[in-house]
Amino acid sequence: MRSSILSMLLSIFTLVLFGWALTTLYDAYTQFAFIMKNPTPPWEVTFSVWPFLIIFLYGILLYFLYRYKKKEKTSWLFPLQFSERDEREREISGEACRKAFISTWISAPIAASLLVFYPLFEEQFRHFPIFIVLLIPIIQILTYFFHIRKI
Repeated sequence: MRSSILSMLLSIFTLVLFGWALTTLYDAYTQFAFIMKNPTPPWEVTFSVWPFLIIFLYGILLYFLYRYKKKEKTSWLFPLQFSERDEREREISGEACRKAFISTWISAPIAASLLVFYPLFEEQFRHFPIFIVLLIPIIQILTYFFHIRKI
């Protein structure tokens, strides 16, 4: 139970880090697009390296933790690694995967319909499409881990 909660938190943390990096890239691209529309100097694009540095350090940390714990295949190091040791656990994991698949079929059309409203508040919430797209795997992760807690 404890390793599945840690795996869920690591999975969500990974998605949050990637969302942060994508919003940073999006801001840099919008600044570059403004330069392309108005080619008169001065040209300046600011870009934060922090999200990419943190993702890199996080990946190195996970890599070394995995190498250190290589003898015992722990499920908390790499998110969404299935822990199926017997038939009962395989059945529970299969049921959790089915529930996560169903949640995708529900959340993807809702996310697509929310994207329709993006032009209404584009100026106030520029990163809305990134958050909506990353919301789908977060819903999958939460659905899977809430159903897998029976193991």
